[in-house]
Amino acid sequence: MSPLRLFKDVLLALHGGGEPRHLAAGFALGAALGLVPKGNLCAAAFFLLFFLLNVDKGMAFLSAGVFTGLGYAFDSVAHKLGLTLLRAEALRGLWTALYDLPIIPLTRFNNTVVLGNLILGLLLYAPLYFGFLKALSYYDARVRARVEAMPLIKALKGFDLFENYKRWLA
Repeated sequence: MSPLRLFKDVLLALHGGGEPRHLAAGFALGAALGLVPKGNLCAAAFFLLFFLLNVDKGMAFLSAGVFTGLGYAFDSVAHKLGLTLLRAEALRGLWTALYDLPIIPLTRFNNTVVLGNLILGLLLYAPLYFGFLKALSYYDARVRARVEAMPLIKALKGFDLFENYKRWLA
């Protein structure tokens, strides 16, 4: 997906073209993908979920890009969390059983950073989802009217270019 197409999809979604639940789900799922290090089955599974679930793909890819950069900042926390989970005596049987399965080792769950970021992504999913829903309602209630009242936007609405622009967005 090209950056221009991504920007167009997000812009269209924020200005009435997207269902808020789908936008929030795309944001939260993209964040989970962005946190998980790439090159393993966990990242591939999150990427596959983009297409299997009814989420806003533009928002998901944008969020994944942003959280990929933030993921490096969380690596030390993720390492400590993953190390704690992998060293937990109560979970030793689970890790052994998972590692003995045919496909599960491809997730690289035995890497402390991968496991820690996977757990962080799963734990942050609900707060990011509901927080983004709240941010969208705030945007609709307070910011959208201001953006549409900007002189530049009003001037553009008076031209035929604006109609062509709206058709381009659709």
